[in-house]
Amino acid sequence: MDIITIIVLTGLTNLTFALYSWQQVSNPESHAACKPFAQAQLIKAVSYFIFAASLYHALADMRLIANLLIFIGCWAEARAYIQLAGTKLRGRFWAIGIVTTCAVFTWMHYTSGDNLNNIMIVTSSVLLLLPIGTSAYALYQLYRQHPGSAFARVLLTVNSMMLLFCIVRAPVAATNPDFYITQRLFMNQAFMFATFIFALGNGIGFIGFLKERSDQKLRQRADVDYLTAIYNRQCFEKLTKEKLKSGASFSLYFLDIDKFKSVNDRFGHAAGDQALRCFGKLLRNKQEKHHGIVGRLGGEEFGLLLPQSTASSHQQILQTLRDNFAAETQTLIGEPLTFSLGYCTSNNAASLHELMHKADILLYAAKAELAK
Repeated sequence: MDIITIIVLTGLTNLTFALYSWQQVSNPESHAACKPFAQAQLIKAVSYFIFAASLYHALADMRLIANLLIFIGCWAEARAYIQLAGTKLRGRFWAIGIVTTCAVFTWMHYTSGDNLNNIMIVTSSVLLLLPIGTSAYALYQLYRQHPGSAFARVLLTVNSMMLLFCIVRAPVAATNPDFYITQRLFMNQAFMFATFIFALGNGIGFIGFLKERSDQKLRQRADVDYLTAIYNRQCFEKLTKEKLKSGASFSLYFLDIDKFKSVNDRFGHAAGDQALRCFGKLLRNKQEKHHGIVGRLGGEEFGLLLPQSTASSHQQILQTLRDNFAAETQTLIGEPLTFSLGYCTSNNAASLHELMHKADILLYAAKAELAK
């Protein structure tokens, strides 16, 4: 396969991923990096098509335009990866990078001669280290954030390999005056094929990573109660059952906000929702601090699983929860709210059903006592 064919195939690959990514931009669930990634792929696609035409017709100025577009496309791709990883690099860094690489390459193009030569291979290889190195840095940060992601690993590997190819290609071209883009040299053909794999790997890795994140969001939504942002009943029961099967020692508490119907009747449902969100936030803090599990079981009823061994006693944890809930609801709705509870330890139940049933009985005994 000749060099021009590989360049055209690379352009088609970039164009395919540009069109697909652009379709995702209108999706409200899509990542903000979709738009700059689509733009980068489109710029690179156009650059490769122009590059192929310039080589076929031996047009030096067209070749210059194609190379400048390649630099712009690589910087735009780096910008997309910076956004994807949430890396803190200023916007001016991206703009300065484009201006610098394009200015240096243009100057070298006109000073080294219009014909294909090894000097321009060295120049392009060195200048490409800047945007591809920036991409590799951003993707390394992304991989650290998501070490279990196969697609984050693909993106990091592909960009690191391309960076390595540029590092190797520059000195090889510098020592060989006959090394230019259309020469049938192994290193030259290997680099162009690597460029094709680079385009393929970036597209698959980027789209795959977004799909992976989207699936994770859907799973989280399926497991989390939309109002309180803690686990829903189904997920809470599943996690509690897993703990029970593992033989862990813990206590399961059922908590029910007292006289909640009265809150809705007197203050309105919006105030009731505020109280539920407040209680969910406080429970979530307990979950994080004491490595527990919390969930909304329905209405104003909540579940709290605490390991048997915690930094503070369960009695202290629950008392702090009571105090904080009363203080925050006093601020929110003008009245301190309380809750009743029932509990059962994992040692006193052989199954999830038995564990929850015993906690439920004690909860409603507490509610009956309150109603007297």
